[in-house]
Amino acid sequence: MTVYRKISLLMLAVFLLIYLIGALLYTQQARHDVQRELDGVAGLAQSLGNPAGLPGSAVSGMRHLTPAGGVGSGSEGEVPVWFSALIAGESSRPVVNGWQVDPADEVEEIWEGFLLISGAYAIGMGLCFLALFVMVRRGVRTLASLSEAMGAVSAGQLTSRLPRQGEQELDALVCRFNSMADALESEQQTVGRLLNELLQLQDREREHIARVLHDDLGQYLTGIRAQARSLLYDPDLGDRQKQQARDLAEHCETIQKHFRHLLQDLHPLVMEQLGLGSAIRHLAEQWQQLSGLECRLAMDERLPEFTGEQQTHLYRFLQEALNNVSRHANASCATLAVARKDNELSIEVRDDGVGNDQLPGNAGLGVRSMCERARCLGAEVRFLSRMGEGTRIRLAVPLSPNTGGVL
Repeated sequence: MTVYRKISLLMLAVFLLIYLIGALLYTQQARHDVQRELDGVAGLAQSLGNPAGLPGSAVSGMRHLTPAGGVGSGSEGEVPVWFSALIAGESSRPVVNGWQVDPADEVEEIWEGFLLISGAYAIGMGLCFLALFVMVRRGVRTLASLSEAMGAVSAGQLTSRLPRQGEQELDALVCRFNSMADALESEQQTVGRLLNELLQLQDREREHIARVLHDDLGQYLTGIRAQARSLLYDPDLGDRQKQQARDLAEHCETIQKHFRHLLQDLHPLVMEQLGLGSAIRHLAEQWQQLSGLECRLAMDERLPEFTGEQQTHLYRFLQEALNNVSRHANASCATLAVARKDNELSIEVRDDGVGNDQLPGNAGLGVRSMCERARCLGAEVRFLSRMGEGTRIRLAVPLSPNTGGVL
């Protein structure tokens, strides 16, 4: 039941109780007044004498007195019988000195007064209910706006604010909500800035480690492999030593293969050399080779121009999405689609795995990292997943209409 209905029912009960008490007091006073009036009229009839000896005009002008056996005042039909019986009683018409005491005129006046008071009370009650409706509706409208704003805040829209209110209590509530939203937005901006800096620091550290490994350890492995290959042509070595050198060269080649995969995970050097498109193709090929799953790639030839940081965020987003497919989806195939639509870059990663009804509610660190990278790009990410129907991850990156870069 709504608040307005509860308050209305309570007020209606109070108004009815007051009305019944007032009606009871009114009828009690009316009965007393009628009885007092009848007593006075009975004394007047005793002093007047028989109506047969009086002029007709005097007899007809008498109030509350009619000749015995004559026709009444005729006003009884306008007053309900129950009201007349309640006020005057059934046996309240004595005959005194040929006069019959008739309280019909007095009962009619009381009835008219009762109707007038009841009408005024009903109008006042209606105005009270109207005022109640206006005030409750205004308050409920504010509460509804507050509820919608709180729902928006719970959904992550921390920019929701409410206008000031004229009522002190509602305005205090609105001010508290706006202050809370301001604090949450400030905290979110701080956390977002820290996470962005953390991701940038992580990417820089990965890039630094990848370059050090590539320039130092990679060169050492290449030198060891070359020396092992050169031993195969040394005439002073026997067959056993040459086989050991051959095995050493093969081991170095295996280490270099895994080493290249490690460097690609740490920092995609191909992206710096050939751009984002080539890095995405290399990522799909490498993921397909390492996971043993099929990766269907559909990508526009001309991608928008991004900064180095933006390219890193996009690459890491796709890398994490594909890694989640190989780790958790139990899928046999993944589809990666990258398309430019109007002023938006649309990216979709889809698999035919088991799906997850709780995604992204029960997401781990990888999905949260994807959401943060999407936020750094100013993009919108959606996770669509159902048990038995696989998972779709859609990323929409807004582009500037003039430059084609990220807004």
